[in-house]
Amino acid sequence: MKRRDFRVVRDKKGGDREKYTFTLGAVVESLQGVGMPTDEAISVARQTEKHLRNEGEKNVPLGDLVAYLRNVLEKDYDADIAERFLKQTPPFVPIMVALGEERTPFSRRTLAKSLQKLNFSFKDAHAVASQVEQTLRTNGFEVVTERELMQQVALSLEALLGRTARTRYEAKTEQPGELVVLEPGGARFPYSRGILAQSLMAVGLGPELSHQLAKRTENALWRKGKREVARDEVRRTVKLLLLQEAGEEFARRYELLRSVRRPDKPIVVLVGGAPGVGKSSLASELSYRLGIARIVSSDSVRQALRSLISAELSPALHASSFSAWRAELLPSELKSAKPKRKRVVRGFQRQVQQLTTALLAILDRNIEEATSLVLEGIHLVPGFMPLAEREGATVVELVLHVTDEEKHRSYFGVRELQTGRRRNSEAYLAHFDEIRILQNFMVERAEEEGVPVIETSDFDQAVEQAIELILNAVLAERAEPLTDELEALGREMHSSGI
Repeated sequence: MKRRDFRVVRDKKGGDREKYTFTLGAVVESLQGVGMPTDEAISVARQTEKHLRNEGEKNVPLGDLVAYLRNVLEKDYDADIAERFLKQTPPFVPIMVALGEERTPFSRRTLAKSLQKLNFSFKDAHAVASQVEQTLRTNGFEVVTERELMQQVALSLEALLGRTARTRYEAKTEQPGELVVLEPGGARFPYSRGILAQSLMAVGLGPELSHQLAKRTENALWRKGKREVARDEVRRTVKLLLLQEAGEEFARRYELLRSVRRPDKPIVVLVGGAPGVGKSSLASELSYRLGIARIVSSDSVRQALRSLISAELSPALHASSFSAWRAELLPSELKSAKPKRKRVVRGFQRQVQQLTTALLAILDRNIEEATSLVLEGIHLVPGFMPLAEREGATVVELVLHVTDEEKHRSYFGVRELQTGRRRNSEAYLAHFDEIRILQNFMVERAEEEGVPVIETSDFDQAVEQAIELILNAVLAERAEPLTDELEALGREMHSSGI
């Protein structure tokens, strides 16, 4: 049987039947759309053609063709690819563009020509047209309005050619500009995929999936036919997509993140740990992901106190945390004294006690102002501050450490480069034994006080662990449960059209 004798048929309502000519190219493009490499897509397409030839039928129902391809993908590849294949527009089925009451088939060539008339190059115009069709098929469109099509063109232009290309297209076609998000108080802000992607990364999604879902959210909102959407509608759409793509746990995290960024009471995160374990880096990352604007270091507080209290009055305050023990020695003892654990810890504790009052004052001031805070530093030793009395805030205390000594050593060299050599690694490595003594002391104190200890050898994992602890703390104090809302969204998901 010749290839041209194949027909793919599709029954429609009212008894109508559509027929499409079978082509390998249509099958290959459909498989490429779900992420299959070209060579493998061609192989599966040829296998499909051979199967149809062996069946000996001139008219092949589209449902049978899709079922066969799904079985091949599930058997020889994986279930995720098969699921993505089922979600997209079926191969051979044309995408129709609704122009008022009329419908016309989408044409890459026609779209590319229209872009060329707007002074886009032949190459760029055809690349954008191909991207638009692939995106529409991947998202399961069979009918797209002219407005939706123009919005997809704008998004593809921005993705492939940059923001300037999108702006030029929107100006020349008089396409509405950015989607506007309405806040409950009446404020209006442009929709930002970058900010939404940042929020999704904060709940544990990877950068690629976060940006993909942010883009899909924008598409879904544009499909509602509105230029302005309420913030609650944006959140609802995001949670539906998260339920669909990542599951209930990530939808729960996203809702909790909103509580973190707009809390009923301020959130205070205390990040303690010995020098060189990554306190500053982790504090900055938590601040960025959780939208907490204020970061305070105990080192800056110590420096401020040094300007008020002389070295003669408080020698320990003017020493480094790991060498404070030497401030208590007599001049005759300095040369021969060894950094024994009891000495090192006692000197460090004296310095911590001198800073505790000031650190508590900063914490209390932020609670009084209802301002969330990330406080980091070696002086945040579990059990030294009466945190249980701070009922006006959600307080999360963490202690960081690095188990492997050689890896811990290497971090000082990295930190020296990151700080423009303002923190000379040699000074820290010369007192590495004292630093390890302080780390062990802080870990012991954390275990005694029930404070979580986080290993920072894998920084990304440490960040995720810290965020999980913070979100769980917020959830524990949340009055209303999330379960009912998520169950309702789950029921809606199947009929949402997203």
